Amino acid sequence: MTSSTSAQFPLHEKACRTSSERITQVRPKLPLLRILQTAGAQGETFTLKQIIHYLGEYIVLKQLYDKEEQHMVYCEGDQLGDLLGRESFSVRDPSPVYDMLKRNVTPASVTAE
Repeated sequence: MTSSTSAQFPLHEKACRTSSERITQVRPKLPLLRILQTAGAQGETFTLKQIIHYLGEYIVLKQLYDKEEQHMVYCEGDQLGDLLGRESFSVRDPSPVYDMLKRNVTPASVTAE
């Protein structure tokens, strides 16, 4: 259908804009980690940009998006819907995803400079 997941699900653009130039690693809680691993993620710590990328990959892999209105994601009955606490959301308003991330990631230990 489309050649690029990021074109279809541009959530990462806002996630990349941080006040700090330092890339912060976070550790997803197990339910979120399982979703990321389903989409091909490896390891236990990621940047938020990486998490958003793998969430987009997961949505495409599981075909949770509406074929006609591709900005709509229907996740009822899926583990993503359980994490979000929603049946659906639009990538045009990704606030439910960001709210879920606040609840499901913890900062990874930071090494001293």
